[in-house]
Amino acid sequence: MKRIWLITLLLLVVGVGSAWAAESEGDGTSISERTAAILTERDSKLPRVAILYTNNAKTEYDADIDAKIMSHLKKLAVNRWVLVPGEIYKDRLAAKGIRNVSMAERTDILAVGQEGDADVLLLIEVEPFSVQDRVEFLAVTKAVTTSIPVKAVDRNTGTYLYNGKFNETSRDAEFLGGPGFKTVLLKSLDLFFSKFDYAIPPALSNVKHREAQ
Repeated sequence: MKRIWLITLLLLVVGVGSAWAAESEGDGTSISERTAAILTERDSKLPRVAILYTNNAKTEYDADIDAKIMSHLKKLAVNRWVLVPGEIYKDRLAAKGIRNVSMAERTDILAVGQEGDADVLLLIEVEPFSVQDRVEFLAVTKAVTTSIPVKAVDRNTGTYLYNGKFNETSRDAEFLGGPGFKTVLLKSLDLFFSKFDYAIPPALSNVKHREAQ
C-alpha cells in the first residue's frame, strides 16, 4: 500500500514539473523571468523618492549614524517607494547656499526638483547632539538628545507632505562607570525611527508616480 502511494506521489510531482516546463517553453520565459516582470511592473507604479540626507552631528561616530539611518530608510522604502539618488538635488541646493534642512524653503526645494525622476524630495538632517551626564552615587546617567528636521515635498503638486522636527532623548545608566556615548546616541536614533515611521509613510501614501517630462 505504501509503495502505491509513493508511486502516485512521484507521478504527481513529475507531472507538475512537466506542466511548469511546458508552460515556460510555450512563451519562452522562465518562472524567475515572470516574477521579475511582475516586480518591475509593480515598482513602476511606486512613487520615486529622493532622500537628501545631511549629517551635521560632527561626531566620531558619524559613519555609524549614516549607516544606521540609510539602512533603515532602505528597509522602510520596500514596497512603498523606489529610492532615486538625492545627491544631485543636494548639490543644486548647495549651489544656492543652502546646506541644511532648516534653510530650505518649499520654493527652493521645488526649484531644484524641476528636473529629475523624483516625485518626492525627502530632506533629513541630523543636527548636533546634546549630551548631559548626571553623576549619582556609584552611577552615571547619560542623556543624549537628537534633533532631526525633516521636510517632504511633492514635486508634482508643489505641496508640503511633511514639515517638522523630531526631538528625541535617550537615557542610560550604569553603575561603576557610565555608558558609552555611542550606545546612547544610537538608542536615540531608534526613538527617532519609531516616530518617523509613524509619520512619514502615511504622509507619502497618496503620492502618484509621474514619468519625467
